[in-house]
Amino acid sequence: MIQFKLRAALTTIATFSAAVASCGMASAAVPATTNGAKPTAPPTAVHAPFVNGHYVLGPTIKTNGYHSNEPVVVIVDMGSHFTHVLQLQKDEIVRLNSFSNSIGKGATPTPPGRYFVVNKELNPKWIPTKSIDPEQKPVEPYIKDHRNGLGVAKINLNKFDIALHGTNSPTKIRRDVSHGCIRHSNKDIMRLYSLVKRGTVVYIVHQWRGKVINQQDFIKPAKSKKKRTK
Repeated sequence: MIQFKLRAALTTIATFSAAVASCGMASAAVPATTNGAKPTAPPTAVHAPFVNGHYVLGPTIKTNGYHSNEPVVVIVDMGSHFTHVLQLQKDEIVRLNSFSNSIGKGATPTPPGRYFVVNKELNPKWIPTKSIDPEQKPVEPYIKDHRNGLGVAKINLNKFDIALHGTNSPTKIRRDVSHGCIRHSNKDIMRLYSLVKRGTVVYIVHQWRGKVINQQDFIKPAKSKKKRTK
């Protein structure tokens, strides 16, 4: 009788210990909170074709049409003098288009790096550099004055006063001739203009192949909710 009661007690203790361990494992999976604060949102899930949130550009890439509801990423390849527009479609990075460009000359090279679009301008006025016009007199838009070196459109980036724009010298495309900006033919800059928006990520690179781009670059920015005024 005593042995039976002892075995029953041991069985009860073992069952209780297993239950406690199970509860401990379950609670460990719940994000910790402090002072009743809500757990922070988990990071963006990583999906194909990204590995650890990154994608390496290879020698070839599929071409497809534009999906208007998805962001694009621009790659300015200075080595090949091409500006490429990429888009994530389902689980695949595709190339929408490529446009010939001109980049900075030796004395005023285009700085490589990761940028984003801050705004766009149609028919912008042009303020020449001092090396072109010491007085820096503004030049009227290209449609009025073909001396305007920006051409018909300008896409401004977030640093170093770098922009992607048109030109008044189409024969100089695919050369290292600018003061740092990236020039395109007026036809091509208008096509590029229609594909990018404020916040679009732009990479300026020495070489396309091997460039690492981020999954986050292809995610739509969250729309901020407007506060109601009383």
